[in-house]
Amino acid sequence: MSIKENIRNEKRYERSLLSEAHIARLSDNFLSQWIKFSKELSYQSIGIYYPFDNEASTFEIMKYLHSKNKDVLLPVIENDLKTLSFAKYDIQSKLLKNHFGIFEPKEKEFVDIKDIDIVLIPCVAFNDKLFRLGMGGGFYDRTFSKKSSTILIGVAYSFQYESETFQEEHDVKMDYVITQKGVLK
Repeated sequence: MSIKENIRNEKRYERSLLSEAHIARLSDNFLSQWIKFSKELSYQSIGIYYPFDNEASTFEIMKYLHSKNKDVLLPVIENDLKTLSFAKYDIQSKLLKNHFGIFEPKEKEFVDIKDIDIVLIPCVAFNDKLFRLGMGGGFYDRTFSKKSSTILIGVAYSFQYESETFQEEHDVKMDYVITQKGVLK
């Protein structure tokens, strides 16, 4: 088993132990960190993931962004290219599960990647070099392999920190990683 597979299995197991109540409490902490941190950023459009498999919850951040009239976008998997596109999402949007079981907007009004100011990206693990380990599909890495002005922010629980070096040449570095305890820059 590779280093990445070992880390992925270990961190996903730890994440699976979180109760819904604990995730909900941590969601408020993520919102607090986001509100403090986002004051440093200038943005209108933000790609954000719909949490899956006990990922760090972004629900409170989504509500906050909608209250601030930000353009909230959810990733949509493009099967043939194995990349992501981003579609507009609001509170009234109908959602459907894709073949991975992840919610995507039913009505897809796409926004060009280059027009997205910030993308919050789920992490299975992260390190102090600001690399993230995802679920293993490489969708975010392929989508953002050509660096643009889009700010990439990994979102993870603090226990998902990994001291072991795991990044490879094709992995895309985050600009920041936000946890329930703070922001790595």
